[in-house]
Amino acid sequence: MKNIPYQTEELSHYFDKNRITWSQFYESERVIISQINPNSSQSILDIGCGCGGLGLALRDQFGINQYTGVEINEAAAKTGRGMNPNANIYCGDILDLTKMELSGKQFDIVFSLSCVDWNVQYLDMLLSAWKHVRPGGYFISTFRLTDKEGCIDMDKSYQFINYEGIKKGELASYVVLNAKELMEQIETFNPLKINAYGYWGAPSSTAVTPYKRLCFAAFSIQKRSDKDIQPIEFDLKMPSEILFNISSTA
Repeated sequence: MKNIPYQTEELSHYFDKNRITWSQFYESERVIISQINPNSSQSILDIGCGCGGLGLALRDQFGINQYTGVEINEAAAKTGRGMNPNANIYCGDILDLTKMELSGKQFDIVFSLSCVDWNVQYLDMLLSAWKHVRPGGYFISTFRLTDKEGCIDMDKSYQFINYEGIKKGELASYVVLNAKELMEQIETFNPLKINAYGYWGAPSSTAVTPYKRLCFAAFSIQKRSDKDIQPIEFDLKMPSEILFNISSTA
């Protein structure tokens, strides 16, 4: 099943006012981004950019001015171009754009905040995002984690795209990943560093999912260059149950 090209106007109506300033981003995201401390010379690719609010927040907080966004929802992408005319915002599926407009392009930092785990082709998007990270650069992404069995089946775990807390509207995939399995996937990239910061929380009020609690975690994954031969470095600040799950050999 291909990714869903969301048609709802809920996204543009919400993201033209929310997640456009640094303080509006989640604690996990701010912690991980601050560890990297982006600067004005770095280029950014934001996959699932909504209205491009991350670009505005990074500009104000870190002086970032080389911002490229990708948004599958046409209304949100159009609104984003109006909010940040200096940004380069593409409308489409990252899996298609990787083969076309973004083919061969790499960036200092690639973001996917509430994107790769919010559509059907989760793993394909994860692999595509990693391809766009230059050697020495970072991939910053958020994930919903569990120490139980994960779920990528949209028939069992989905979310209504509704920002009034009502279970009504277009449906999105609500991907939940087993922490150990995610870490094993990330390690296949052979990165230089893996940093993570996360905490337990309740699923969204508009989600239909078998989980009562989830670990909402932000990761930064640094791509190694040819000269980097040392083992992967880990800095994981997440609940003990999640860390135990990752370290388990079972």
